[in-house]
Amino acid sequence: SLQEDHHVVMNLHTGRIYSLPDGYEVIDASLRDIRDMLNPTFTERMVASLDREISFARGIDGGDYLPGAIGLNNIRGTDFVNVIVQCLVRIAPLRDFFLIPGNYASAHSPLVQQFGMLVRKIWSPYNFKGQVSPHELMQAVTHASAKRFAIGKQSDALDFLSWLLNQLHADLGGTARRGSSIIHRV
Repeated sequence: SLQEDHHVVMNLHTGRIYSLPDGYEVIDASLRDIRDMLNPTFTERMVASLDREISFARGIDGGDYLPGAIGLNNIRGTDFVNVIVQCLVRIAPLRDFFLIPGNYASAHSPLVQQFGMLVRKIWSPYNFKGQVSPHELMQAVTHASAKRFAIGKQSDALDFLSWLLNQLHADLGGTARRGSSIIHRV
């Protein structure tokens, strides 16, 4: 039916796959790789083992990569973002918090959600290759910062770090009280 103007779509929130326009669910184990790459998930047990069990993963391109130590695509002058993200995803309590979406499910901030998604993609053993794109995070950053930090606009990494931590703290419901968000706790 794909040859007759049908399309396969995936609901990224549920991981369910449908054929359109008919609307029936497609159940096929071969699509699991795509779902796991687009929306990686972690259990508490998996998160707890990250620092104890180091293992390489193999991308669909045949190359090996180490989850958590993969590259970020540089999107027109966003290297200042990449360096800060690479640093933050290696802070274990911060990483562990963002690997479990339930920890920040009540935060309706696109910035928080996209930062969490990027952390999960960086640490995922299901990537197709040894780098991921921070494009969705950059879109959320551009919007949340009122274009102060944007694709194609070089900025200072320390300025971005300060802004990002303050914005994540506020979006996670943090207050001036110590420990009121994961940002204050680390």
